[in-house]
Amino acid sequence: MLKPRKDRSVLRIVLVVCILAALAAGAIVLARRLPGKLSLPAAVGASDPDLAKARELVNQAKTTEARAMLQTLAGAGRTNEALNATIELAHLEKQAGNAPEAVKLLERAYRDFASTPDYPRAATTYARSLEEAGQAQAAAKVYEEVRAAAPKEMAAAALTGLGRQAENAKDLLKARDLYRQAVAAAKWDSAEWNEALDALGQANTALVFSPQETPESKRYAVQRGDSITNIGNTLNTTQGMLMRANGIDENTVLSLGQQLKYTPKDFRIVIERPTLRLFLVDKDSIFKRYKVGLGKPGHETTLGSYRLGNKEKNPIWHKPGAGPIPAGDPGNELGTRWMPLIPERDNLPKDLGIHGTIRPETVGQYSSNGCARLLPEEIEELYDLVVRSTPVDIVETFAMGAGSPSPAPTGTTGGTP
Repeated sequence: MLKPRKDRSVLRIVLVVCILAALAAGAIVLARRLPGKLSLPAAVGASDPDLAKARELVNQAKTTEARAMLQTLAGAGRTNEALNATIELAHLEKQAGNAPEAVKLLERAYRDFASTPDYPRAATTYARSLEEAGQAQAAAKVYEEVRAAAPKEMAAAALTGLGRQAENAKDLLKARDLYRQAVAAAKWDSAEWNEALDALGQANTALVFSPQETPESKRYAVQRGDSITNIGNTLNTTQGMLMRANGIDENTVLSLGQQLKYTPKDFRIVIERPTLRLFLVDKDSIFKRYKVGLGKPGHETTLGSYRLGNKEKNPIWHKPGAGPIPAGDPGNELGTRWMPLIPERDNLPKDLGIHGTIRPETVGQYSSNGCARLLPEEIEELYDLVVRSTPVDIVETFAMGAGSPSPAPTGTTGGTP
């Protein structure tokens, strides 16, 4: 038998009240679990036109006008725009050499704007100022607050800050792990992502080139008749990595049973043509990123799949239409390293490669006849990281997890730098 309509209405009201009470109780519990005073709305509000105008004044070097406008905006209550104006004002004071005033402004932003959408940014900026002032413990406390309670993307800068502190404390493994977390948390190609990725690349290379043991590294005991060359071939690693990690050189006499550290790697290279970036990828995570120079208009670097051929130190450049140019010659545009690209398809050029340059200012520009060129110190580093037959993909857009092409035969010393 159905209950009277009136009774059912009362039941509905009681049910709604119970649900709302439960949600409120849950919110209180969640708030109590968040460290410090971090209170985070779900979305960031729209940008204030006045704040945009003040930023434009800063860009135009109209400092006095910008400061006056930012001071007015910063004093306009506890709004998100007031928070961002306070941060901008602190940045302006820092640029003017007034660091103590900048810290005071950032402390105010941290103390008074906990309910605004951009509060995690304010907290991280304040922590960075403490870090720069040598107050590492105070900075770490704020970074940890943001890490624990902020949305993932807004926690990336705090993770990077904690990584820097670990690196300063000589704990490079912990720093690397924090940088990895920051890269994973940050929005792709954001300022936070780029900062974390650069730090991660430095930590990664420092670890593989140092004698420090890592979870990935291994030890090899020197056998009778071994040399750096045949050990590298046996382990599928580079001579450069072995020498750097073990503090030896090509003339070092190895001892029977001597323990050599090495780090097995299965790298691939992805060159993103529109952004002039080379990504060194290991197991579908970015190991390091480099800036490159690529083909100029009319000589665009050809998209496609390649593999590295026989690498050369101090290469002779067989310049098309001219005689060979020896290593070290001011006209040898290959620099100190040459790594030829062997095409995976018949319709791809056979004279491309990755090399150094005698003109560092052209890196980051469309300046070559098709090859990828790196800064001298960076091509030497990359050369010591990657082995022959490493897959290379030249693409319009880099997508993590893309497959690598199959092995290819060796090539000859390059033609088109």
